[in-house]
Amino acid sequence: MKLKHVKQPRILATIAVLLVLFGLAGWKIATGIQHSSGETSPTPSETEENTADLQTPSYPNYTSAALDTTDITCLSLEVGAYADEIRFNWLSPSSAQGEVRLTCADTGETLSVDAETFASTTVSGYYVNKASVSGLQAGATYTYQVGNEDALSPEYSFRIPAESDTLTFLVTADAQIGQAEMELPAQTAERWDGVLTGLTELVPDASFLFHLGDQVADFGSQEHYKLFLEHQSLYQIPLAPVTGNHDVANDYSIEANGHPGGQYFYEHFNVPNRSSMGQSQYDQDGNYYFIRDGVLFIVLNSSTSQGSEVQEQYVAQIVAEHPDTKWRILAQHFPAYTGAVNSHTDCKEYLARIADANDIDLILGAHDHSYSRTAFVNEACETLAGYDYSVGGTAVNPEGTLYITCSTSSGCLYRELEAEDRIVYQNQPHVPVALRFDVTDTELHMQAYTADTWTVFDEYTIQKD
Repeated sequence: MKLKHVKQPRILATIAVLLVLFGLAGWKIATGIQHSSGETSPTPSETEENTADLQTPSYPNYTSAALDTTDITCLSLEVGAYADEIRFNWLSPSSAQGEVRLTCADTGETLSVDAETFASTTVSGYYVNKASVSGLQAGATYTYQVGNEDALSPEYSFRIPAESDTLTFLVTADAQIGQAEMELPAQTAERWDGVLTGLTELVPDASFLFHLGDQVADFGSQEHYKLFLEHQSLYQIPLAPVTGNHDVANDYSIEANGHPGGQYFYEHFNVPNRSSMGQSQYDQDGNYYFIRDGVLFIVLNSSTSQGSEVQEQYVAQIVAEHPDTKWRILAQHFPAYTGAVNSHTDCKEYLARIADANDIDLILGAHDHSYSRTAFVNEACETLAGYDYSVGGTAVNPEGTLYITCSTSSGCLYRELEAEDRIVYQNQPHVPVALRFDVTDTELHMQAYTADTWTVFDEYTIQKD
C-alpha cells in the first residue's frame, strides 16, 4: 500500500536548528503526520495517558560531565551477555594494566577486575582497556572508577534494574557526530547530550540503550568519538552499539577521507559474544548477540565485507543455540525498506530470508534519518493484510516480521520522506527521535518519541500466546 505524506516546510527545520543552537530545550515544532489510511496522527487526548506525567527535562552543558579532568578518555559501558554482566571500554595513555574498581552502594562490597590492555592502533600514544564484570545483583546500585595507578577516571554509578516481568530498553540512532557541513561537531554533541539526558530521566529503569549505528560521521576522528561517548548518561546505562557505514573503514571511505584502515569500532566498544562472522574489511567488529529475560537480541554488521550468506549462517547458528527464547529481535544499521529520499540499501531480500527462517519478530534499522514502521512482511517481501496498522494498533499472533527504522537521535541531518509500498507509517518531525520498548512474556510494546517535548507520535503492540 502506498503512503501519502505531507512534507514539512523547510522553514521548520531551520527554526529547529536555530532554537537548539541557542540552548532552548522546549521546541514546539508542528508536524503533519499521516499513515496509510491518510488520517492525521492521534490527537493529544489519544496519547494523553502516555504523556500527561512527562516533564521536559533540563538540557545541561554536557562538557561538565566529560572526562577532561583525567587522562582517561572514551569511557563506555556496554551490555553484557546476560543481565548480570556489564562490559567496560576506555583509552588510557598509560601502558600499565587497567582495572575496574567497583563498589556496591547497598552492601559496601568492593571488587577489582583487571582489564585486557593493549596499544591502540588508531589513537597514537594510547592503550585500549577492555574489562567485564559479571555476577551483578538485580536492583543494586554500583559506583565505579576505571584506570590504573597512573590515572583513574572520576567516580560514576549505574543501577542494575530490579527483577520485573517487563524488560524495558531504549533505541537511538545516527548521532553521527561530526556532520561538518551541517554544523559544528560540538553543537551536535550538545543536542545529543540533551537527548540522552532526557531519555534516561524519562525511563530511569531501562536495562540498556541501543544506538543503531553511525556513532560518528568520520570513522577516523578521535574527536568525534569523544563527543559521542563522553556524556554523563552513557556512564550510567550500558550501550548496545551497532556498526554503521560511517563507523568503519573501507576502500571507498579511505579514499574519500584519506585515513588508513583501522579497528576504530573494535577499539572503542566492548560488545559481548563478538563473532568473527560479519566483520568489516579492516575492523574486528563482527556480529554479536545477548539475551535479556527470554529475549534474544542479534546485532548484525550491515557493513560487513563477508556477504549476506555469512549473515544468514550466523543468525541460524545463534537461534539454533538458543531455541527457547520467546522473542527474537534483530538490529542492524541499514534498513530493509527505506522511507527517505536519497537513502538506498540492498538488504531486504536476505533480511526477509533470515526473518522467515528464524522466526524473527522485529528488525530494527536506522540510516534513513527519518522514522518508519512497516506492515508485517513475509519471506517474499510482501505485506500481510488483516492487521491493524494504525498508530496505537495491536496485532495478535501475527505472521511475518515487523520492521521499524529509527530517525536520527541527534538532529545531525534530516531526510525528507519518500513512499515505500511496505511502509504503513512514516514521519519526519525535524527534531531528534528516540524509541522505548517494553517486553513481557506475551507482549511487545513500542513508543516513538520526539525528543524535544517527549511526546509519543507513534506506538504499536504485538501480542502472542
